[in-house]
Amino acid sequence: MRTKLTLEQLNALSPTEFHKVFENVVECWPEAAIFCSAMLPFKNFDTMIYLFENYLQRLSDENKLRILRLHPDLAGKLLDTHQLTEESSYEQASVGLDKLTPEDKQRLTDLNEQYKRKFEFPFVICVREASKFDAILKGVTERMSNGPAVELEIAIGEVKKICRLRILELVNKL
Repeated sequence: MRTKLTLEQLNALSPTEFHKVFENVVECWPEAAIFCSAMLPFKNFDTMIYLFENYLQRLSDENKLRILRLHPDLAGKLLDTHQLTEESSYEQASVGLDKLTPEDKQRLTDLNEQYKRKFEFPFVICVREASKFDAILKGVTERMSNGPAVELEIAIGEVKKICRLRILELVNKL
């Protein structure tokens, strides 16, 4: 586990160092860290989290879709072949998605595929907040009834939650 940054240490980072530390708080989208580094120094960690969330909210729908399409399927092929980012690996393992029965894995795979056919991006949920397999299944099932515009915003809301938790893994917010 890496040492968490204090606010003083965070604000002392060069933009390049900031990019390196925070490049994957939005899955495979380092542009968020690049944008937010321009706002250094931060008054507090909440301000930094708000800037990342605001950055995500203000993106065009096209870029929101691009971000969502970078997210891996839950309990999918990338998990099986150990090709997830370190952060996604940790998150999926934290709720046991790496230890599903073959039947549960198939149920989730089928739901993921239905969801992707409808919305053209993978189902994204903050698994650490959902915390249980049943809650994830319930989430994907319920969200299938949403329209595309509503689901885009819900999914980006989940990305914001993931981003917040990833930032909190990197900073010492006492």
